[in-house]
Amino acid sequence: MPTAIPRRQHEHRERNADRPALSFADPARAGDELALAHQLLTSLDQRSNTLLAQVAALIKDAGTDSVPGRAQGLHTDIEAAGLPFLHRFVELALAFHHAVRGEDQGLAATISWLRELTSTGDFAHFTDIAHFMAALPLPEPSITRWTKNEDDIRSACRGLVHARREHLRTGN
Repeated sequence: MPTAIPRRQHEHRERNADRPALSFADPARAGDELALAHQLLTSLDQRSNTLLAQVAALIKDAGTDSVPGRAQGLHTDIEAAGLPFLHRFVELALAFHHAVRGEDQGLAATISWLRELTSTGDFAHFTDIAHFMAALPLPEPSITRWTKNEDDIRSACRGLVHARREHLRTGN
């Protein structure tokens, strides 16, 4: 049974649970952020946030050999928790992983599954981002309305892939 905590502390925990999204841009800092998120979520029954923190850990480790197996385990945990909407987050992490490794077949399968998971329009931008990370054209015009120019978003997404490759190459 979850422990009752003051509202302010609860909001602080939830706010910090989202911080691991830094995994895309700064995997070194993400380790510290993930440790904090796990510490803050330990006493709470917030499976969704806990699973999202695990997705962030996948993103942090994108490009390494452990990601596909961990992603499969995470899909199993998501099903067991009854939170199927989280599958699209795992698939976005896998798209990043495949783009970093240059795995075209894995990327194509992931994008196809991601397209299915976002077919209702919810999180459709995930499919766009997967294409952008892989330097692939969109198969049709996007329904996403970006706050910046689409070319800038595409460049930023591709930049994350290049930065991760460099990080893996140099170990920094």
